[in-house]
Amino acid sequence: MKKRLMAFVLAAAMTASMVGCGSSSSNAKTSATEAPAKSEEATTKSDSDSSSAATESKYKEGEFKLRIATVVTGDHAWVQMGQYMADQLKERSGGAIEATVFPGGQLGNDEGTIDDMRTGALDIVIGSTQNAAPFVNQFQILSLAYLFPDRDAFESVLTPDGEVFNYIQKMYDDNGLGLILLGLSNGGQRDLHTNKPIESVADLKNLKIRTTSSATEAMVWEALGTIPTSMSFNDIYSAIQSNTVAAFECTLAAFDTNALYEVANYHIKTAHQFTPTHITMGELSYNKLPEEYQQLIREVAIEASELGTKIADEADDTLLDKLVADHGLIVCEPDMAEFKEIVEKLYPQIASGCNGQEFLDLINGLIK
Repeated sequence: MKKRLMAFVLAAAMTASMVGCGSSSSNAKTSATEAPAKSEEATTKSDSDSSSAATESKYKEGEFKLRIATVVTGDHAWVQMGQYMADQLKERSGGAIEATVFPGGQLGNDEGTIDDMRTGALDIVIGSTQNAAPFVNQFQILSLAYLFPDRDAFESVLTPDGEVFNYIQKMYDDNGLGLILLGLSNGGQRDLHTNKPIESVADLKNLKIRTTSSATEAMVWEALGTIPTSMSFNDIYSAIQSNTVAAFECTLAAFDTNALYEVANYHIKTAHQFTPTHITMGELSYNKLPEEYQQLIREVAIEASELGTKIADEADDTLLDKLVADHGLIVCEPDMAEFKEIVEKLYPQIASGCNGQEFLDLINGLIK
């Protein structure tokens, strides 16, 4: 699939991370990042293929209306990905495709919106594959804590039409979900956030932690000594305030855009997981589009996926220092080897429980 990589401006604050419980004095600065330019030949070809719809559209303006849902808010990567898709689809269809982004869980949580895609009530969802695990059990493998040795290894398996991409589409099809995978990206490194310092696994004992509805996630955090409580991401802020839970795990970007530093001022650098992000479209919505717009939406989704990965990488590289400087975040860095040793023992049980051994073997074969 040929890509149309558009230039975009990305604001990124911050500098280097810190080690141990403490603070940093570095100040954030704003920088602009531009997407890599295509070759002249690729640009000319893409313009003739995709932009022809804009110059010679036989469809009226706004004829195809799409709704894009995500549970996060602000300038989170998922929101930016959705807005990129909306802007590009409108421009490159000559206004025939009119897509609207609904952030902050306005259209429901991940499970609800995925169900709505299946019935045609919603068109596109951008979110974590972990939250889609109730529909595809094998997604729990892609989210296994400490499975990937580093960010590069994780991102290497997310390529469009690669083996992991095709496996997920097969799972959609085998489960009769009526869904089409449009893109995969890295949504960022996940760490623990609490309202108390954590220096070792022992400090997690009986700590009440928010988790998703994933049984695998609950199993992992139970093994680490915590008491998992399943709830929507949007409920975390009030849950911490009311002492329903005392901890949660998420990316720095989600932590920042949802102002969760106001209720949890300890960042525990567990680096236990990278966030596999999916862009998925309902088959009913997809099939309503003309063939040229089906191709266009696939191209734009891949570009949005690359944008999401770039935003997440830059946030992970720079955001922590800004949070420390601006909000007094306190960083603790326990020995990750202690966490990893406990979690890795669960892999066989997790793989068996979600029928994911085949997927686990596939991923291990790609990264080792």
